[in-house]
Amino acid sequence: MADYEIDEIRRIRREISARFDHDVDKLIAHYQALEEEYRKSGKYKFVDPPPKNSKKAAKSTSKNAAD
Repeated sequence: MADYEIDEIRRIRREISARFDHDVDKLIAHYQALEEEYRKSGKYKFVDPPPKNSKKAAKSTSKNAAD
C-alpha cells in the first residue's frame, strides 16, 4: 500500500475520532447503533460468532494446541 493510502486512512480515522470527541465509548456506541440499524434493514447478512463455550470451539482449540 502506498504512503498516500496510509495517510488517507489515518486522516479519515482522525476525522471520525474527532466527531466523537476522541471518546472510545461514544465511538463504540455509534458503531453498535449502526449495526442495529443495518440488521433491522434486512439488506445485509450478519454472521454471529459462535458462543465462547461451545463444544465445537473447544474441539478446534484442543486440536490446534496439538499442532
